[in-house]
Amino acid sequence: MSSGRRAAQLQLVEVDEETAPTVARGSSAPAGGRADGSTDGSAARPRAGRADGTDAPGPASTAGTAAGTADGTADGTVDTVPDDGGPGGRRGHLRRHAVLWSVVALVVVALVAVLVAVDAARRDRAYQQAVTVPGLLTPVDGPVHVRWRAPAKPGPGTVLVADDTVVVVTQDSQGRHLTGYEAGSGAQRWTARVTPAQAGAQDVPVQCPSWREGRVDSLVVCVTGLIEPVYVDGEEVTAGLRILAFDAVTGQELGAWTRLGTLTGFGRVGGDVVVAVTEPDGQTAVERRDGRTGDVRWSYRSHERLASALAIERTTMELTDRVAVVRGAQIAVLRLADGSVLHDEGRGRALALLPYRDGYAAWTPAGSGRLYDGAGDEGPAIPAVPSRLDIDDDSAPDVVVVSTGLAIRALEAATGEELWSLGLRATPRAVVGTTLLASDGGRYAAYDVRTGAPLWSDASDAPDWPPLTDGSLVLTAAQDDGVTTLTARGLRDGAQRWQMDLPRQVTQLAAVGGLLVGRTADGIVVLGA
Repeated sequence: MSSGRRAAQLQLVEVDEETAPTVARGSSAPAGGRADGSTDGSAARPRAGRADGTDAPGPASTAGTAAGTADGTADGTVDTVPDDGGPGGRRGHLRRHAVLWSVVALVVVALVAVLVAVDAARRDRAYQQAVTVPGLLTPVDGPVHVRWRAPAKPGPGTVLVADDTVVVVTQDSQGRHLTGYEAGSGAQRWTARVTPAQAGAQDVPVQCPSWREGRVDSLVVCVTGLIEPVYVDGEEVTAGLRILAFDAVTGQELGAWTRLGTLTGFGRVGGDVVVAVTEPDGQTAVERRDGRTGDVRWSYRSHERLASALAIERTTMELTDRVAVVRGAQIAVLRLADGSVLHDEGRGRALALLPYRDGYAAWTPAGSGRLYDGAGDEGPAIPAVPSRLDIDDDSAPDVVVVSTGLAIRALEAATGEELWSLGLRATPRAVVGTTLLASDGGRYAAYDVRTGAPLWSDASDAPDWPPLTDGSLVLTAAQDDGVTTLTARGLRDGAQRWQMDLPRQVTQLAAVGGLLVGRTADGIVVLGA
């Protein structure tokens, strides 16, 4: 019996030596482990404690002590560590990697979300800037294509963007009409007749003005002449304007009114119309009126009178969104907000005046020029009048750009001191993001507006189009064998971002209310990404 029991013990020891996992020196098998590698759960049980609070030695502790004594360790104590090569170790390893990859995935998702949000915020800012700064395009990050087409009359003021409606002037056998299209899709929203066709009458143009073709609110205001009969002996012709207002969404007519007199000029400021005429007595009258009702906000009337028809024909009005310069019976500079007279004198003096920012600039052939602020107060002397820019986003209000015909010069606005000068015959066209865009027959170049440092240039043969930029990219055109290629370049580095060929029918591109609008022989095309 005893020999059988001994044999069983020897057999148990032999099996234990063959199947037990290798244990590093100074370590032991996990407590509670059986000879066959299974556990009986004793490792999970709390150890029995002594009265003094120390752990009482249990089976695992005793085994560890024995093992330590056998291999000659100093104290025989052993830390039990699971083997990474075993099933439990592999599961722990996989769990750690799963957690790690989950964290990485969450970080990537969060980063992408942040980048998307930042890009969306950037595009929103660019969009808002485009709809508030006349001449700027909404973002054109990718190649554009024709989104929709519509018939339209050629000429200034025949395309207007009012809120999200594109309004165009058209003509058919019934007369001249306004048609409204949804800006994104080109879906037609409405049409309204403005002037009826009338036999024996002169063709009367229709214009819907906005300064620098900028976007306006949902009020559409259009100006047309009075219907004038073809000259008949003894027929008296009454000169004047007819102004009509429409809702941009529905096309409903909101008001109409008339102003008699020989037209000098007109423009839109907010929801109002500024109109200048020569009265029958030869005086020049300028009024700001409500676009819907015609109610007068303020008015100006010259003291002097024009006597000849030729002098009346030569009267002009040039305005921005803040100042108007009227060359009528007198030369007057008017502040559009309240009609204040900033400058007023007779026509006899050779004097060049133009509206500039809040005020105006004056220059005489003798070479003396000067800036004036919004109150009419005298500013610094300048060598030439400031350049008439197609776009100015006010990114460099401390710099005045002038062109003498032989050079482009930048002046400090406060003092008139020269900042830099370049011997260029190019024409300054835009200041955007502290970058000056100048063109020479359609070939554009960019310069830092504060230092004059050249940034890039494009020497390709190009049509003489207005500057096309969204404040981040500049669109330049090149023509070759009847094909016009549009290239998007970085505003500051000139690096090419994308390129596409325009349809052959497109003869000109311009920014209208932030949209990229092409002109064709009989209409328009609206391009977008």
